[in-house]
Amino acid sequence: MMGWLERKWVQIGLIWLVLVAALSIAAVRLGNAPRVTGDDAMRLVGAIDLFNGQSWFDTMQHRDNTPFGAPMHWSRLIDAPLVALMALFTPLVGASAPLWAAFVWPLLVLLAVVVLVAAVTERVAGEGARLPALALLAMCLAVYTEFIPGRVDHHNVQIALTLLMMLTSIEGRADPKWAVVAAAAAATGLAIGTEALVSVITVLICFALYWVVDPQRSRAAVLAFAASFAMAVLLLLLTTTDPNAWLVPACDALSATYGVAAVGYAAAILIAVSLTAWLKHPALRLAVLAVLGSGVLLGLLSMFPACRAGPYGDLDADLAVILLSTIGEAQPIWDWNAQMRSELSLILTPTLGLLAVFLATVLAPKQQRWRWLVLSGFSFALFLVFCLQIRGFRLLTVAVIPGAAWIIAEAWAWFRARQTIATAAVAGFTLMAFSGAAHVSVLGLLSPPAGPPAQSSLSWTACLEPQAYEPLAALPPGRVMSYLLIGPSLLLQTPHQVVSAGYHRNEQGLRDMVRFYRDGEAEAQAVVHERGLDYLVFCRGIPATDGLAGLPDFNEPTWPWLTRISDPEAPLQIYAIDLSRSS
Repeated sequence: MMGWLERKWVQIGLIWLVLVAALSIAAVRLGNAPRVTGDDAMRLVGAIDLFNGQSWFDTMQHRDNTPFGAPMHWSRLIDAPLVALMALFTPLVGASAPLWAAFVWPLLVLLAVVVLVAAVTERVAGEGARLPALALLAMCLAVYTEFIPGRVDHHNVQIALTLLMMLTSIEGRADPKWAVVAAAAAATGLAIGTEALVSVITVLICFALYWVVDPQRSRAAVLAFAASFAMAVLLLLLTTTDPNAWLVPACDALSATYGVAAVGYAAAILIAVSLTAWLKHPALRLAVLAVLGSGVLLGLLSMFPACRAGPYGDLDADLAVILLSTIGEAQPIWDWNAQMRSELSLILTPTLGLLAVFLATVLAPKQQRWRWLVLSGFSFALFLVFCLQIRGFRLLTVAVIPGAAWIIAEAWAWFRARQTIATAAVAGFTLMAFSGAAHVSVLGLLSPPAGPPAQSSLSWTACLEPQAYEPLAALPPGRVMSYLLIGPSLLLQTPHQVVSAGYHRNEQGLRDMVRFYRDGEAEAQAVVHERGLDYLVFCRGIPATDGLAGLPDFNEPTWPWLTRISDPEAPLQIYAIDLSRSS
Protein backbone atom coordinates (compact mmCIF):
# COMPACT_ATOMS: atom_id res chain seq x y z
CA MET A 1 0.00 0.00 0.00
CA MET A 2 2.74 2.46 0.92
CA GLY A 3 4.61 1.64 -2.28
CA TRP A 4 1.53 2.41 -4.32
CA LEU A 5 0.99 5.69 -2.51
CA GLU A 6 4.62 6.68 -2.86
CA ARG A 7 4.61 5.87 -6.58
CA LYS A 8 1.43 7.88 -7.10
CA TRP A 9 2.74 11.01 -5.41
CA VAL A 10 6.15 10.71 -7.07
CA GLN A 11 4.42 10.65 -10.46
CA ILE A 12 2.24 13.62 -9.54
CA GLY A 13 5.19 15.58 -8.17
CA LEU A 14 7.42 14.89 -11.17
CA ILE A 15 4.77 15.84 -13.72
CA TRP A 16 4.03 19.06 -11.86
CA LEU A 17 7.71 19.97 -11.63
CA VAL A 18 8.20 19.26 -15.33
CA LEU A 19 5.25 21.50 -16.16
CA VAL A 20 6.47 24.24 -13.81
CA ALA A 21 9.83 24.18 -15.55
CA ALA A 22 8.28 24.17 -19.02
CA LEU A 23 5.94 27.03 -18.20
CA SER A 24 8.32 29.29 -16.30
CA ILE A 25 11.89 28.57 -17.43
CA ALA A 26 11.83 31.16 -20.21
CA ALA A 27 10.85 33.94 -17.82
CA VAL A 28 13.41 32.80 -15.24
CA ARG A 29 16.20 32.49 -17.81
CA LEU A 30 15.53 35.88 -19.35
CA GLY A 31 14.89 37.56 -16.03
CA ASN A 32 11.56 38.88 -17.26
CA ALA A 33 8.43 39.45 -15.24
CA PRO A 34 5.42 37.51 -16.47
CA ARG A 35 3.49 39.23 -19.23
CA VAL A 36 0.14 40.15 -17.68
CA THR A 37 -2.36 41.48 -20.21
CA GLY A 38 -6.06 41.50 -20.98
CA ASP A 39 -8.34 39.96 -18.37
CA ASP A 40 -5.33 38.86 -16.33
CA ALA A 41 -4.17 42.47 -16.06
CA MET A 42 -7.65 43.58 -15.02
CA ARG A 43 -7.78 40.82 -12.39
CA LEU A 44 -4.42 41.90 -11.00
CA VAL A 45 -5.54 45.54 -10.92
CA GLY A 46 -8.57 44.52 -8.83
CA ALA A 47 -6.41 42.45 -6.49
CA ILE A 48 -3.94 45.32 -6.06
CA ASP A 49 -6.81 47.67 -5.23
CA LEU A 50 -8.03 45.20 -2.59
CA PHE A 51 -4.50 44.86 -1.20
CA ASN A 52 -4.24 48.66 -1.02
CA GLY A 53 -7.42 49.01 1.03
CA GLN A 54 -10.42 48.92 -1.30
CA SER A 55 -13.36 47.25 0.42
CA TRP A 56 -13.96 43.52 -0.07
CA PHE A 57 -17.56 44.37 -1.01
CA ASP A 58 -16.59 47.20 -3.36
CA THR A 59 -15.92 45.54 -6.72
CA MET A 60 -16.12 48.79 -8.69
CA GLN A 61 -13.12 49.56 -10.87
CA HIS A 62 -12.79 53.22 -10.00
CA ARG A 63 -10.27 54.04 -12.75
CA ASP A 64 -12.48 52.60 -15.49
CA ASN A 65 -15.34 54.67 -16.98
CA THR A 66 -13.49 57.79 -15.88
CA PRO A 67 -14.42 59.81 -13.90
CA PHE A 68 -17.45 57.81 -12.74
CA GLY A 69 -16.10 54.30 -12.14
CA ALA A 70 -17.30 51.02 -13.63
CA PRO A 71 -19.11 48.13 -11.98
CA MET A 72 -17.42 44.73 -12.38
CA HIS A 73 -19.06 41.32 -12.33
CA TRP A 74 -15.99 39.45 -11.06
CA SER A 75 -15.79 37.69 -7.72
CA ARG A 76 -13.38 38.57 -4.96
CA LEU A 77 -12.77 34.83 -4.44
CA ILE A 78 -9.91 34.95 -6.95
CA ASP A 79 -8.57 38.24 -5.62
CA ALA A 80 -8.20 36.79 -2.11
CA PRO A 81 -5.35 34.30 -2.82
CA LEU A 82 -3.57 36.90 -4.95
CA VAL A 83 -3.72 39.37 -2.07
CA ALA A 84 -2.42 36.70 0.31
CA LEU A 85 0.53 36.06 -2.01
CA MET A 86 1.18 39.79 -2.29
CA ALA A 87 1.29 40.03 1.50
CA LEU A 88 3.74 37.11 1.57
CA PHE A 89 6.04 38.57 -1.09
CA THR A 90 5.94 42.27 -0.14
CA PRO A 91 8.55 42.01 2.67
CA LEU A 92 10.84 40.20 0.21
CA VAL A 93 10.43 42.07 -3.09
CA GLY A 94 8.51 45.24 -2.23
CA ALA A 95 6.57 46.80 -5.10
CA SER A 96 7.18 43.78 -7.33
CA ALA A 97 4.97 41.61 -5.10
CA PRO A 98 1.95 41.69 -7.48
CA LEU A 99 4.05 40.29 -10.33
CA TRP A 100 5.48 37.58 -8.07
CA ALA A 101 1.94 36.69 -7.04
CA ALA A 102 0.92 36.57 -10.71
CA PHE A 103 3.88 34.27 -11.40
CA VAL A 104 3.20 31.80 -8.59
CA TRP A 105 -0.60 31.56 -8.47
CA PRO A 106 -1.21 29.72 -11.79
CA LEU A 107 1.45 27.15 -10.88
CA LEU A 108 -0.21 26.45 -7.53
CA VAL A 109 -3.58 25.97 -9.26
CA LEU A 110 -1.83 23.65 -11.70
CA LEU A 111 -0.71 21.43 -8.82
CA ALA A 112 -4.36 20.99 -7.83
CA VAL A 113 -5.23 20.14 -11.43
CA VAL A 114 -2.49 17.50 -11.64
CA VAL A 115 -3.75 15.87 -8.43
CA LEU A 116 -7.37 15.97 -9.61
CA VAL A 117 -6.63 14.56 -13.06
CA ALA A 118 -4.86 11.63 -11.39
CA ALA A 119 -7.73 11.12 -8.94
CA VAL A 120 -10.53 11.26 -11.53
CA THR A 121 -8.67 8.97 -13.89
CA GLU A 122 -8.01 6.37 -11.19
CA ARG A 123 -11.63 6.45 -10.14
CA VAL A 124 -13.05 5.78 -13.60
CA ALA A 125 -10.24 4.03 -15.50
CA GLY A 126 -8.13 2.36 -12.82
CA GLU A 127 -4.65 2.86 -11.46
CA GLY A 128 -2.99 1.76 -14.70
CA ALA A 129 -4.40 4.78 -16.55
CA ARG A 130 -3.01 7.33 -14.09
CA LEU A 131 0.43 7.74 -15.65
CA PRO A 132 -0.91 8.00 -19.24
CA ALA A 133 -3.36 10.63 -17.98
CA LEU A 134 -0.56 12.65 -16.40
CA ALA A 135 1.50 12.32 -19.59
CA LEU A 136 -1.44 13.62 -21.63
CA LEU A 137 -1.85 16.50 -19.20
CA ALA A 138 1.80 17.40 -19.76
CA MET A 139 1.05 17.62 -23.51
CA CYS A 140 -2.32 19.35 -23.11
CA LEU A 141 -2.76 22.66 -24.91
CA ALA A 142 -5.00 24.06 -22.17
CA VAL A 143 -2.11 23.79 -19.69
CA TYR A 144 0.11 25.94 -21.91
CA THR A 145 -2.57 28.59 -22.38
CA GLU A 146 -4.21 28.76 -18.96
CA PHE A 147 -1.41 28.04 -16.45
CA ILE A 148 1.52 30.11 -17.67
CA PRO A 149 2.89 32.60 -15.13
CA GLY A 150 0.74 35.69 -15.27
CA ARG A 151 -2.56 33.90 -15.99
CA VAL A 152 -4.42 35.10 -12.93
CA ASP A 153 -7.90 35.34 -14.39
CA HIS A 154 -10.34 32.69 -13.17
CA HIS A 155 -10.24 30.21 -16.07
CA ASN A 156 -7.56 27.95 -14.58
CA VAL A 157 -9.40 27.84 -11.26
CA GLN A 158 -12.58 26.86 -13.10
CA ILE A 159 -10.70 23.95 -14.70
CA ALA A 160 -9.69 22.75 -11.23
CA LEU A 161 -13.20 23.18 -9.88
CA THR A 162 -14.72 21.31 -12.83
CA LEU A 163 -12.41 18.37 -12.15
CA LEU A 164 -13.37 18.53 -8.48
CA MET A 165 -17.06 18.50 -9.43
CA MET A 166 -16.44 15.42 -11.57
CA LEU A 167 -14.57 13.60 -8.81
CA THR A 168 -17.03 14.43 -6.05
CA SER A 169 -20.03 13.61 -8.23
CA ILE A 170 -18.61 10.11 -8.64
CA GLU A 171 -17.57 9.71 -5.01
CA GLY A 172 -20.77 11.28 -3.69
CA ARG A 173 -23.20 8.79 -5.20
CA ALA A 174 -23.87 7.23 -1.79
CA ASP A 175 -21.59 9.21 0.50
CA PRO A 176 -23.06 12.38 2.07
CA LYS A 177 -19.60 13.73 2.96
CA TRP A 178 -18.50 13.72 -0.66
CA ALA A 179 -21.89 15.10 -1.67
CA VAL A 180 -21.31 18.11 0.57
CA VAL A 181 -17.91 18.69 -1.07
CA ALA A 182 -19.57 18.44 -4.49
CA ALA A 183 -22.10 21.07 -3.43
CA ALA A 184 -19.36 23.39 -2.18
CA ALA A 185 -17.36 22.98 -5.41
CA ALA A 186 -20.42 23.70 -7.55
CA ALA A 187 -21.39 26.77 -5.54
CA THR A 188 -17.81 28.10 -5.61
CA GLY A 189 -17.54 27.59 -9.35
CA LEU A 190 -20.78 29.50 -9.84
CA ALA A 191 -19.64 32.29 -7.52
CA ILE A 192 -16.37 32.70 -9.41
CA GLY A 193 -17.95 32.93 -12.84
CA THR A 194 -20.92 31.88 -14.90
CA GLU A 195 -18.61 29.99 -17.28
CA ALA A 196 -19.01 27.17 -14.78
CA LEU A 197 -22.80 27.18 -15.11
CA VAL A 198 -22.92 24.17 -17.44
CA SER A 199 -20.65 22.13 -15.14
CA VAL A 200 -22.79 23.14 -12.16
CA ILE A 201 -26.00 22.12 -13.93
CA THR A 202 -24.39 18.78 -14.76
CA VAL A 203 -23.66 18.16 -11.08
CA LEU A 204 -27.24 19.07 -10.17
CA ILE A 205 -28.60 16.64 -12.76
CA CYS A 206 -26.16 13.93 -11.71
CA PHE A 207 -27.31 13.86 -8.09
CA ALA A 208 -30.96 14.05 -9.13
CA LEU A 209 -30.47 11.02 -11.38
CA TYR A 210 -28.80 9.11 -8.56
CA TRP A 211 -32.12 9.31 -6.72
CA VAL A 212 -34.02 8.26 -9.85
CA VAL A 213 -31.87 5.15 -10.35
CA ASP A 214 -31.34 4.08 -6.73
CA PRO A 215 -33.44 6.12 -4.25
CA GLN A 216 -32.65 4.02 -1.18
CA ARG A 217 -28.87 3.97 -1.52
CA SER A 218 -28.52 7.57 -2.64
CA ARG A 219 -31.19 9.26 -0.52
CA ALA A 220 -28.91 10.65 2.20
CA ALA A 221 -26.28 11.82 -0.28
CA VAL A 222 -28.82 13.51 -2.57
CA LEU A 223 -30.48 15.36 0.30
CA ALA A 224 -27.08 16.39 1.68
CA PHE A 225 -26.05 17.68 -1.72
CA ALA A 226 -29.25 19.67 -2.38
CA ALA A 227 -29.31 21.29 1.06
CA SER A 228 -25.58 22.03 1.03
CA PHE A 229 -25.72 23.53 -2.47
CA ALA A 230 -28.49 25.94 -1.53
CA MET A 231 -26.76 26.93 1.71
CA ALA A 232 -23.37 27.34 0.00
CA VAL A 233 -24.78 29.56 -2.75
CA LEU A 234 -26.58 31.75 -0.21
CA LEU A 235 -23.51 31.89 2.05
CA LEU A 236 -21.28 32.93 -0.84
CA LEU A 237 -23.84 35.50 -1.93
CA LEU A 238 -23.86 37.02 1.56
CA THR A 239 -20.08 36.98 2.00
CA THR A 240 -18.91 38.13 -1.43
CA THR A 241 -21.62 40.60 -2.49
CA ASP A 242 -22.29 44.14 -1.29
CA PRO A 243 -25.20 43.95 1.18
CA ASN A 244 -26.97 46.62 -0.86
CA ALA A 245 -26.99 44.20 -3.81
CA TRP A 246 -28.14 41.06 -2.01
CA LEU A 247 -31.64 41.33 -3.49
CA VAL A 248 -30.59 42.75 -6.85
CA PRO A 249 -30.94 40.20 -9.69
CA ALA A 250 -28.14 39.74 -12.22
CA CYS A 251 -27.50 37.18 -14.94
CA ASP A 252 -23.72 37.53 -15.29
CA ALA A 253 -22.64 36.95 -11.68
CA LEU A 254 -23.68 35.40 -8.40
CA SER A 255 -26.79 37.28 -7.31
CA ALA A 256 -30.31 36.85 -6.01
CA THR A 257 -31.09 35.18 -9.34
CA TYR A 258 -28.85 32.23 -8.59
CA GLY A 259 -29.79 32.20 -4.92
CA VAL A 260 -33.43 31.69 -5.89
CA ALA A 261 -32.40 29.01 -8.39
CA ALA A 262 -30.39 27.11 -5.75
CA VAL A 263 -33.23 27.22 -3.23
CA GLY A 264 -35.67 26.13 -5.94
CA TYR A 265 -33.47 23.15 -6.82
CA ALA A 266 -33.20 22.11 -3.16
CA ALA A 267 -36.96 22.42 -2.70
CA ALA A 268 -37.63 20.32 -5.80
CA ILE A 269 -35.27 17.58 -4.60
CA LEU A 270 -36.80 17.61 -1.11
CA ILE A 271 -40.33 17.30 -2.51
CA ALA A 272 -39.32 14.51 -4.90
CA VAL A 273 -37.47 12.50 -2.26
CA SER A 274 -40.38 12.84 0.17
CA LEU A 275 -42.57 11.10 -2.43
CA THR A 276 -40.24 8.12 -2.82
CA ALA A 277 -42.65 5.65 -1.16
CA TRP A 278 -45.27 6.38 -3.83
CA LEU A 279 -42.82 6.37 -6.77
CA LYS A 280 -41.85 2.73 -7.17
CA HIS A 281 -40.62 2.90 -10.76
CA PRO A 282 -37.64 4.94 -12.03
CA ALA A 283 -39.78 6.33 -14.86
CA LEU A 284 -42.21 7.79 -12.33
CA ARG A 285 -39.37 9.35 -10.32
CA LEU A 286 -37.90 10.82 -13.49
CA ALA A 287 -41.28 12.23 -14.51
CA VAL A 288 -41.80 13.85 -11.11
CA LEU A 289 -38.35 15.41 -11.24
CA ALA A 290 -38.99 16.65 -14.77
CA VAL A 291 -42.21 18.33 -13.69
CA LEU A 292 -40.65 19.90 -10.59
CA GLY A 293 -37.53 20.99 -12.47
CA SER A 294 -39.60 22.52 -15.28
CA GLY A 295 -41.64 24.39 -12.71
CA VAL A 296 -38.51 25.82 -11.09
CA LEU A 297 -37.05 26.78 -14.49
CA LEU A 298 -40.25 28.47 -15.70
CA GLY A 299 -40.51 30.33 -12.41
CA LEU A 300 -36.95 31.60 -12.75
CA LEU A 301 -37.45 32.76 -16.33
CA SER A 302 -40.62 34.61 -15.37
CA MET A 303 -38.95 36.25 -12.36
CA PHE A 304 -35.75 37.14 -14.22
CA PRO A 305 -36.71 37.55 -17.91
CA ALA A 306 -33.41 39.21 -18.89
CA CYS A 307 -31.60 35.92 -18.25
CA ARG A 308 -33.50 34.24 -21.08
CA ALA A 309 -30.80 35.66 -23.36
CA GLY A 310 -27.97 34.25 -21.21
CA PRO A 311 -25.45 35.89 -18.87
CA TYR A 312 -25.15 38.96 -21.12
CA GLY A 313 -28.89 39.39 -21.46
CA ASP A 314 -28.75 42.81 -19.75
CA LEU A 315 -26.28 44.23 -22.29
CA ASP A 316 -27.67 46.68 -24.85
CA ALA A 317 -28.22 44.81 -28.13
CA ASP A 318 -26.25 47.30 -30.27
CA LEU A 319 -23.32 47.27 -27.85
CA ALA A 320 -23.42 43.47 -27.78
CA VAL A 321 -22.85 43.40 -31.54
CA ILE A 322 -20.08 46.01 -31.38
CA LEU A 323 -18.23 44.45 -28.44
CA LEU A 324 -18.88 40.69 -28.35
CA SER A 325 -18.73 39.86 -32.05
CA THR A 326 -15.02 40.77 -32.13
CA ILE A 327 -14.08 38.18 -29.50
CA GLY A 328 -12.80 35.33 -31.69
CA GLU A 329 -12.69 32.71 -28.95
CA ALA A 330 -16.36 33.39 -28.15
CA GLN A 331 -17.47 32.35 -31.64
CA PRO A 332 -19.26 29.02 -32.29
CA ILE A 333 -17.27 26.20 -33.75
CA TRP A 334 -18.97 26.50 -37.16
CA ASP A 335 -17.78 30.10 -37.48
CA TRP A 336 -14.21 29.19 -36.61
CA ASN A 337 -12.51 30.21 -39.86
CA ALA A 338 -9.06 28.72 -39.29
CA GLN A 339 -7.53 27.02 -42.30
CA MET A 340 -5.22 23.98 -42.11
CA ARG A 341 -3.00 25.28 -39.34
CA SER A 342 -2.10 24.49 -35.75
CA GLU A 343 -5.19 26.18 -34.32
CA LEU A 344 -7.25 23.26 -35.66
CA SER A 345 -5.86 21.25 -32.76
CA LEU A 346 -8.29 23.22 -30.59
CA ILE A 347 -10.99 21.23 -32.35
CA LEU A 348 -9.20 17.94 -33.00
CA THR A 349 -7.81 17.18 -29.54
CA PRO A 350 -10.99 17.53 -27.45
CA THR A 351 -13.13 15.83 -30.10
CA LEU A 352 -10.92 12.73 -30.11
CA GLY A 353 -10.92 12.77 -26.32
CA LEU A 354 -14.72 12.93 -26.23
CA LEU A 355 -14.95 9.93 -28.57
CA ALA A 356 -12.52 8.07 -26.29
CA VAL A 357 -14.76 8.74 -23.27
CA PHE A 358 -17.82 7.45 -25.13
CA LEU A 359 -15.94 4.34 -26.29
CA ALA A 360 -14.72 3.61 -22.78
CA THR A 361 -18.26 4.01 -21.48
CA VAL A 362 -19.59 1.44 -23.95
CA LEU A 363 -16.80 -1.08 -23.30
CA ALA A 364 -16.53 -0.66 -19.51
CA PRO A 365 -17.67 -3.57 -17.29
CA LYS A 366 -21.26 -3.14 -16.14
CA GLN A 367 -20.36 -2.53 -12.49
CA GLN A 368 -18.01 0.33 -13.47
CA ARG A 369 -20.05 1.80 -16.28
CA TRP A 370 -21.94 4.29 -14.09
CA ARG A 371 -18.68 6.12 -13.34
CA TRP A 372 -18.01 6.44 -17.04
CA LEU A 373 -21.58 7.62 -17.55
CA VAL A 374 -20.95 10.45 -15.09
CA LEU A 375 -17.78 11.40 -16.96
CA SER A 376 -19.64 11.13 -20.28
CA GLY A 377 -22.32 13.47 -18.98
CA PHE A 378 -19.78 16.10 -18.02
CA SER A 379 -17.87 15.63 -21.28
CA PHE A 380 -20.97 15.93 -23.44
CA ALA A 381 -22.17 19.05 -21.60
CA LEU A 382 -18.75 20.67 -21.99
CA PHE A 383 -18.70 19.65 -25.66
CA LEU A 384 -21.93 21.59 -26.19
CA VAL A 385 -20.28 24.64 -24.62
CA PHE A 386 -17.25 24.07 -26.85
CA CYS A 387 -19.49 24.00 -29.94
CA LEU A 388 -21.14 27.28 -28.97
CA GLN A 389 -17.90 29.01 -27.93
CA ILE A 390 -14.52 27.73 -29.12
CA ARG A 391 -12.87 28.80 -25.86
CA GLY A 392 -14.71 25.94 -24.18
CA PHE A 393 -11.83 23.75 -25.37
CA ARG A 394 -9.87 24.51 -22.20
CA LEU A 395 -12.41 22.77 -19.96
CA LEU A 396 -13.28 19.99 -22.40
CA THR A 397 -9.67 19.09 -23.24
CA VAL A 398 -8.81 18.42 -19.61
CA ALA A 399 -12.13 16.75 -18.76
CA VAL A 400 -11.78 14.04 -21.44
CA ILE A 401 -8.24 13.02 -20.48
CA PRO A 402 -9.38 9.93 -18.48
CA GLY A 403 -11.02 8.41 -21.57
CA ALA A 404 -7.93 8.87 -23.70
CA ALA A 405 -5.75 7.57 -20.83
CA TRP A 406 -7.87 4.40 -20.62
CA ILE A 407 -7.31 3.66 -24.32
CA ILE A 408 -3.57 4.32 -23.98
CA ALA A 409 -3.35 2.07 -20.91
CA GLU A 410 -5.11 -0.72 -22.82
CA ALA A 411 -2.76 -0.28 -25.80
CA TRP A 412 0.32 -0.43 -23.57
CA ALA A 413 -1.00 -3.51 -21.77
CA TRP A 414 -1.43 -5.12 -25.19
CA PHE A 415 2.16 -4.20 -26.06
CA ARG A 416 3.57 -5.60 -22.81
CA ALA A 417 1.75 -8.88 -23.39
CA ARG A 418 3.27 -9.29 -26.90
CA GLN A 419 6.33 -7.00 -27.00
CA THR A 420 6.61 -6.76 -30.76
CA ILE A 421 7.63 -3.83 -32.91
CA ALA A 422 4.13 -3.61 -34.34
CA THR A 423 2.44 -3.46 -30.93
CA ALA A 424 5.03 -0.92 -29.71
CA ALA A 425 4.25 1.26 -32.74
CA VAL A 426 0.52 1.02 -32.07
CA ALA A 427 1.00 1.92 -28.40
CA GLY A 428 3.19 4.89 -29.26
CA PHE A 429 0.78 6.08 -31.94
CA THR A 430 -2.09 5.83 -29.47
CA LEU A 431 -0.33 8.21 -27.09
CA MET A 432 0.41 10.69 -29.87
CA ALA A 433 -3.15 10.45 -31.20
CA PHE A 434 -4.50 12.12 -28.07
CA SER A 435 -1.64 14.58 -27.55
CA GLY A 436 -2.49 18.21 -28.18
CA ALA A 437 1.20 19.04 -28.54
CA ALA A 438 1.56 16.39 -31.26
CA HIS A 439 -1.47 17.76 -33.09
CA VAL A 440 0.02 21.26 -33.05
CA SER A 441 3.33 19.98 -34.42
CA VAL A 442 1.80 17.89 -37.21
CA LEU A 443 -0.74 20.51 -38.28
CA GLY A 444 1.99 23.13 -38.15
CA LEU A 445 4.09 21.09 -40.58
CA LEU A 446 1.11 20.68 -42.89
CA SER A 447 0.34 24.41 -42.87
CA PRO A 448 1.83 26.67 -45.55
CA PRO A 449 4.58 29.03 -44.34
CA ALA A 450 3.04 31.99 -42.63
CA GLY A 451 5.59 34.45 -43.94
CA PRO A 452 6.93 37.43 -41.98
CA PRO A 453 4.55 38.94 -39.44
CA ALA A 454 2.64 42.01 -40.54
CA GLN A 455 3.53 45.42 -39.19
CA SER A 456 0.28 45.50 -37.22
CA SER A 457 1.18 42.18 -35.59
CA LEU A 458 4.55 43.55 -34.58
CA SER A 459 2.89 46.66 -33.19
CA TRP A 460 0.37 44.64 -31.22
CA THR A 461 3.12 42.46 -29.74
CA ALA A 462 5.07 45.57 -28.75
CA CYS A 463 1.97 47.02 -27.10
CA LEU A 464 1.86 44.01 -24.76
CA GLU A 465 5.30 44.70 -23.29
CA PRO A 466 5.47 46.54 -19.96
CA GLN A 467 8.22 48.87 -21.21
CA ALA A 468 5.86 50.24 -23.87
CA TYR A 469 3.91 51.95 -21.08
CA GLU A 470 6.86 53.69 -19.44
CA PRO A 471 6.53 57.00 -21.38
CA LEU A 472 2.79 57.10 -20.63
CA ALA A 473 3.32 56.23 -16.96
CA ALA A 474 5.80 59.14 -16.65
CA LEU A 475 3.14 61.69 -17.63
CA PRO A 476 1.00 63.42 -14.97
CA PRO A 477 -1.97 61.19 -14.06
CA GLY A 478 -4.93 61.90 -16.28
CA ARG A 479 -7.99 60.58 -18.04
CA VAL A 480 -7.46 58.59 -21.22
CA MET A 481 -9.43 57.68 -24.29
CA SER A 482 -7.57 54.52 -25.28
CA TYR A 483 -7.36 51.69 -27.73
CA LEU A 484 -9.93 49.30 -26.24
CA LEU A 485 -7.76 46.17 -26.08
CA ILE A 486 -4.99 47.77 -24.01
CA GLY A 487 -7.34 49.22 -21.39
CA PRO A 488 -6.51 46.63 -18.69
CA SER A 489 -2.76 46.90 -19.34
CA LEU A 490 -3.00 50.68 -19.18
CA LEU A 491 -4.65 50.44 -15.77
CA LEU A 492 -2.00 47.98 -14.54
CA GLN A 493 1.07 49.70 -15.91
CA THR A 494 0.17 53.38 -15.38
CA PRO A 495 -1.65 55.59 -12.83
CA HIS A 496 -4.09 56.88 -15.47
CA GLN A 497 -7.84 56.35 -15.81
CA VAL A 498 -9.64 55.09 -18.94
CA VAL A 499 -13.02 55.55 -20.58
CA SER A 500 -13.46 51.83 -21.14
CA ALA A 501 -11.34 48.75 -20.53
CA GLY A 502 -13.80 46.68 -22.57
CA TYR A 503 -16.10 45.14 -19.94
CA HIS A 504 -19.78 44.78 -20.65
CA ARG A 505 -21.17 46.33 -17.46
CA ASN A 506 -19.54 49.64 -18.39
CA GLU A 507 -22.11 50.46 -21.08
CA GLN A 508 -21.68 54.21 -20.57
CA GLY A 509 -17.96 54.01 -21.31
CA LEU A 510 -18.49 51.79 -24.34
CA ARG A 511 -21.10 54.15 -25.77
CA ASP A 512 -18.80 57.15 -25.34
CA MET A 513 -15.93 55.23 -26.93
CA VAL A 514 -18.17 54.53 -29.94
CA ARG A 515 -19.20 58.20 -30.06
CA PHE A 516 -15.58 59.34 -29.98
CA TYR A 517 -14.30 57.04 -32.70
CA ARG A 518 -17.33 56.83 -34.99
CA ASP A 519 -19.45 59.97 -34.87
CA GLY A 520 -17.11 62.73 -35.97
CA GLU A 521 -15.15 65.55 -34.42
CA ALA A 522 -18.05 67.33 -32.75
CA GLU A 523 -19.14 64.21 -30.86
CA ALA A 524 -15.52 63.43 -29.95
CA GLN A 525 -15.15 66.93 -28.49
CA ALA A 526 -18.39 66.43 -26.55
CA VAL A 527 -17.04 63.23 -25.00
CA VAL A 528 -13.78 64.97 -24.09
CA HIS A 529 -15.66 67.83 -22.46
CA GLU A 530 -18.11 65.58 -20.55
CA ARG A 531 -15.33 63.42 -19.13
CA GLY A 532 -12.48 65.91 -18.87
CA LEU A 533 -10.11 63.76 -20.92
CA ASP A 534 -6.38 64.52 -21.04
CA TYR A 535 -4.88 61.94 -23.43
CA LEU A 536 -5.64 59.78 -26.45
CA VAL A 537 -3.63 56.55 -26.61
CA PHE A 538 -3.57 53.74 -29.16
CA CYS A 539 -1.18 51.23 -30.71
CA ARG A 540 0.91 52.28 -33.70
CA GLY A 541 -0.22 50.62 -36.91
CA ILE A 542 -3.44 49.24 -35.45
CA PRO A 543 -6.76 51.06 -35.82
CA ALA A 544 -7.89 52.42 -32.47
CA THR A 545 -11.27 50.86 -33.24
CA ASP A 546 -9.86 47.32 -33.40
CA GLY A 547 -12.02 45.32 -30.98
CA LEU A 548 -15.13 47.37 -31.77
CA ALA A 549 -16.98 45.69 -34.63
CA GLY A 550 -18.38 47.89 -37.39
CA LEU A 551 -16.60 51.10 -36.46
CA PRO A 552 -14.54 52.89 -39.14
CA ASP A 553 -10.75 52.90 -38.84
CA PHE A 554 -9.35 55.65 -36.65
CA ASN A 555 -5.62 56.17 -37.07
CA GLU A 556 -3.27 59.14 -37.22
CA PRO A 557 -5.88 61.71 -36.09
CA THR A 558 -5.58 65.23 -37.53
CA TRP A 559 -7.88 67.18 -35.26
CA PRO A 560 -6.13 70.42 -34.17
CA TRP A 561 -6.85 69.87 -30.49
CA LEU A 562 -4.75 66.67 -30.49
CA THR A 563 -0.96 66.98 -30.16
CA ARG A 564 1.31 63.95 -30.49
CA ILE A 565 3.68 63.77 -27.49
CA SER A 566 5.15 60.31 -28.15
CA ASP A 567 7.90 59.21 -30.51
CA PRO A 568 6.28 58.52 -33.91
CA GLU A 569 7.89 55.06 -33.87
CA ALA A 570 6.87 54.20 -30.30
CA PRO A 571 4.48 51.24 -29.86
CA LEU A 572 2.03 53.41 -27.95
CA GLN A 573 1.01 56.61 -29.69
CA ILE A 574 0.15 59.28 -27.13
CA TYR A 575 -1.70 62.50 -27.91
CA ALA A 576 -2.36 65.33 -25.50
CA ILE A 577 -5.90 66.71 -25.62
CA ASP A 578 -6.43 70.49 -25.45
CA LEU A 579 -9.86 71.70 -26.56
CA SER A 580 -8.69 75.31 -26.38
CA ARG A 581 -6.87 74.63 -29.65
CA SER A 582 -9.99 73.48 -31.49
CA SER A 583 -10.85 75.46 -34.61
